[in-house]
Amino acid sequence: MGGVVAAVPEPRRVRALDVARGVGLLGAAVGTATLWLDARRLGPGYRPAERGDVDRLTDLVTALLVDNRVLPLFAVVLGAALALRVQRDGARATPVVLRRAAVLLGLGLLHATLVLEADVLGVLAVLLVLGLPLVRARRRWWVVACVAVLPALVLHGAADGVGGSAGFPDPPADYVLSVVDRTGTWLLGLVLLPLAQAGPLVGVVAGVALVRGGWLQRPEAHRRGLVGLAVVGLAVGLAGAVPYARVVAGPGAPDLATSALAGVASSVSGPAGAVGLVALLALLVPRAPRELRAGRGPGALEALERLGRHSLAAYLATSAVLAVVLAPWALGAGARWGTTATALLAAGTWGLSLVVVLLVRSAPWAAGGRGTGPAQPSERQGLERSSAT
Repeated sequence: MGGVVAAVPEPRRVRALDVARGVGLLGAAVGTATLWLDARRLGPGYRPAERGDVDRLTDLVTALLVDNRVLPLFAVVLGAALALRVQRDGARATPVVLRRAAVLLGLGLLHATLVLEADVLGVLAVLLVLGLPLVRARRRWWVVACVAVLPALVLHGAADGVGGSAGFPDPPADYVLSVVDRTGTWLLGLVLLPLAQAGPLVGVVAGVALVRGGWLQRPEAHRRGLVGLAVVGLAVGLAGAVPYARVVAGPGAPDLATSALAGVASSVSGPAGAVGLVALLALLVPRAPRELRAGRGPGALEALERLGRHSLAAYLATSAVLAVVLAPWALGAGARWGTTATALLAAGTWGLSLVVVLLVRSAPWAAGGRGTGPAQPSERQGLERSSAT
């Protein structure tokens, strides 16, 4: 769709991917906060069965925009970042990617053991390893991979739709016991990952395809295709989430079959919405950062980009803050607050991390007085969190 602009060199980083990480961190924070709700009867989507109208509205919005949407988004970003790395470094990329996958796996184990077993870093580590051969594979293998993980998407969606209706026990209130419980749950989840969590590989394939086609590196040459992807992807993603949102936010307790089918629709449509959002950001984010006028801070996209470059640190810090406030072995607010309060806490923590990143990046000691200094440790991880949350 359009010719290649040969005079423009390939970028080392695609800025839209960093912005997508920054956006995804907000969804990851809100989704993580929901997981701390306990000591009450939970229904579909792990939301409290007894709640007020404000919480129902919050549940409706988060079910539409967050549930089954965040991990696919990070998977698309991971696949694109992985393909860019392989394109740039060739065979030298393989040991680098494997080392980073090992780092993510180790951090995931620590995060799950100390804070929350619903950790995505381990999932992303496995997706990195699985996605590596797909970067160089023929397109027919992309189709084979997507079909192979479709049962995992269906199973995960059905489980999410049923949610707390299955009657899971509350986590231990004692921290030592909770460590044992979380570690065992995380390890079991890693063993069962090909069955229950391999669905995001569809997003990895989509990210690889976008880079292989040059759509993210040269968005001006693929504008029409990106517009189509954005419109169709976001529409499919939103439409697929509607039945699930109605089940999650609706009054009463729907039967398990209805809840499961709604969850499947949400899960299967998640990668489409993620691709649509990445395509939209590729259209909105220029290839080069704009020059900032003296005395003016970065715009919204530049701020999200800076946060996205520190996504690993921001994810872990946000998770720690939520745990301190909501966990039963800490302040225990998750047993008392509703979904609106936890969502506001998550959004506020995300906003604070955005402010911290902007302040650090703007400090004279961080960048020689110009706010454009060398990459920070979390940036050098490159594929963090996407990578993915």
